[in-house]
Amino acid sequence: MHFDFDPDTESFANDPYPTYAWLRTNAPVYHWEKRDTLLLSRLEDLRTFLTHEQLSTDIADWEHHPGAQMFEQPGFEAWGSIVASSLFQLPPADHARVRKLASVALTPRAVRAMEDAVRATVERTLDDLIANGDEVVNIRHFAETIPLTVICDLFGVPGSMRAGFREFGLAVIRSVQPNLEPAVLSEIANGFTQGKALLEQLIEGRRADPNPPADLLTRFIEARDEAHRLSTSELMSLIFALIAAGSDTTVHGTCYAVYALLRHPQALAELQADRSLLRGTIEETLRWDSFGKIGLFRYALSDLEIAGVPVRKGQAIGGLMGAALRDPEAYDDPDRFDIHRENNASLTFGLGRHFCLGANLARTEMMKAIEILLIERFPHATLAGEPVIDHQNSIMRAMENLPVRLGADQGKARA
Repeated sequence: MHFDFDPDTESFANDPYPTYAWLRTNAPVYHWEKRDTLLLSRLEDLRTFLTHEQLSTDIADWEHHPGAQMFEQPGFEAWGSIVASSLFQLPPADHARVRKLASVALTPRAVRAMEDAVRATVERTLDDLIANGDEVVNIRHFAETIPLTVICDLFGVPGSMRAGFREFGLAVIRSVQPNLEPAVLSEIANGFTQGKALLEQLIEGRRADPNPPADLLTRFIEARDEAHRLSTSELMSLIFALIAAGSDTTVHGTCYAVYALLRHPQALAELQADRSLLRGTIEETLRWDSFGKIGLFRYALSDLEIAGVPVRKGQAIGGLMGAALRDPEAYDDPDRFDIHRENNASLTFGLGRHFCLGANLARTEMMKAIEILLIERFPHATLAGEPVIDHQNSIMRAMENLPVRLGADQGKARA
């Protein structure tokens, strides 16, 4: 039987799970001819894929990599320099060193100390969203503002820089989408150029400050390992990574969590009655309805095998996260949404040495967003229609619009 995998159709974006089920059963290692890529759909194989020492995250190791021509164009240099020093491109030894230095500032304990700041950001964002008195709002606008504002707050970005920093953040988020038009690529490049200049100014100003504020940027700057500190380019790449990975997860994870809970009113009522279920609810929504189509690719550093299938050096491999997280070999009744599920661990934040550095922060942002929106402020919110999903985005099922009728519970912005 011929099967044509096409993640860019509207039907797949709205409901990919029949396709995922077919792949798990009939072609768990599927050769996607259009992209000459192997796609994995079982959880056990994704675990191997994410931790395999002979699979690289550096696109330069791809056999079809076009080289750095795009970044050599005038105006694209800043984008290229930030990507070149990003965590995904660093050699293993440098990657381990940078992660070790940065992780101290993002431990669970450190992130718990940020909860009040995150809460304040979510409150302000929601107040701004409802300020016009609209009965129906687009939750995407709420969700996408939170991570960028939180990062500005945590890094002490002054008000005069915030508009430019937001443009940089939006450019970073857009840059992970493939096959963009030249005009869009130019807009993204401009955002990176502006962002690089702002980050250099922010970092150098903080280093020169004799009494720096005790924020996340200061902790990154002061982190040291023996004689080593993070360089300016490494600091910029860390901020890039936090925006690129953490922001996407917060934005889309929040949208899908709201959508799942409003479709399951009994689960929402149970959560509203017991906030201790918040962490499990976020994990279950990330598992049950994954926003990712194909996660970050890996590239074989040598000839090898995955699940008994040969992989040639330089070949691309992709993980179908949404398929793996509904694998019946890994989860009981995987198609059921259950916020009480004990085995709800997902691979949304990765695994092994490339586990998302900002995972604790992203989880906190999502938990606070759901807690404030659906428990404290608008417990009677309802869906006002079906979401509009960008089906042409081949990386993720991004909601462009999630219309929600908030109701009158806390309809007035707080003073």
